[in-house]
Amino acid sequence: MPNTLFDILKKDPKGTFHWIEAVRDIDTAEARLRKLSADSADEFVVFRNIDLRVVATYSDRQYKRL
Repeated sequence: MPNTLFDILKKDPKGTFHWIEAVRDIDTAEARLRKLSADSADEFVVFRNIDLRVVATYSDRQYKRL
């Protein structure tokens, strides 16, 4: 997928992050986090490639933009 700015990562119970997919915008990332978390109790994060920052999290059924 060209021009992706955000990576979605899944944090497993051991604290290790696993890359899930790349998306173009934060709204798409939020929608994907909600869908992914419906099937998993693990934590997810959205990582912004341009400045290497975590910009959103989803855990305990709560989405939070940072």
